[in-house]
Amino acid sequence: MSKSSGTVAEFGFYPFEDVAWAYDKLWSATASRCSWLPSELTRAKDPTELWQSDGAFISQTCGWPLVTRLAEKVRVVGAFRQTTLESASHFYRSVVVGRVDGTPFDFQGSVAAVNGPESLSGWISLIAAIHGPQESWRGQVRKSGSHSESVRMLCRGEADVASIDSVTLAHLRRIEPEAINSLFVICNGPLVPCLPIIAHRSITDLQLSELRNALSESTRDPKIADATSALFIGGFDALDLDDYLPLLNLKPNY
Repeated sequence: MSKSSGTVAEFGFYPFEDVAWAYDKLWSATASRCSWLPSELTRAKDPTELWQSDGAFISQTCGWPLVTRLAEKVRVVGAFRQTTLESASHFYRSVVVGRVDGTPFDFQGSVAAVNGPESLSGWISLIAAIHGPQESWRGQVRKSGSHSESVRMLCRGEADVASIDSVTLAHLRRIEPEAINSLFVICNGPLVPCLPIIAHRSITDLQLSELRNALSESTRDPKIADATSALFIGGFDALDLDDYLPLLNLKPNY
């Protein structure tokens, strides 16, 4: 891989327009430390196509598709350390919110707003939090397409409960405080590794090491502290696929 090889880099899981500058600044600091990386991020409309492509890429995925269908197709780089209240090191818990207050038991059989069936935070964690690991959802499910829309569905009375990724929730507390303040925190999901940063399987061991070092240094660079703070990032930890495989113990009983 080289800067002219067509490598694509994208971090599209938190596409809030008011922090796009922060992602650009973080990536610029990373790319400046690693000669073969592209100098700019790509805004991919559908990163799932990128993960399946034969072209060179650096991306961010969800832990669930990583362990269920991408394990043999990508190399795990690591994960950002998030600074949300629900995070610890490179682990986090999702936040289960309800339209009304109650206990997890009260929401068994309720209508769930789910961003997608492959979402670790929005679907797998929701089942584990309300019914338990390896259980099934016993109520209706309404697909929202995003965590933000799941919150709006609750506010409109179209669903009763949703599990929201903690970083998305932190951003929504900033930009849609009225919506978040109208909901109730029911519980938290299981402790799971943060979103994995992945690379195309063709990346060499040397390149993997260089990329990990670049991410570690850039996320701790005081010169871009405004960017990392805006993104709720406090560092980077190198991780491997084996760090994510225990997620399979949460597999629902479909």
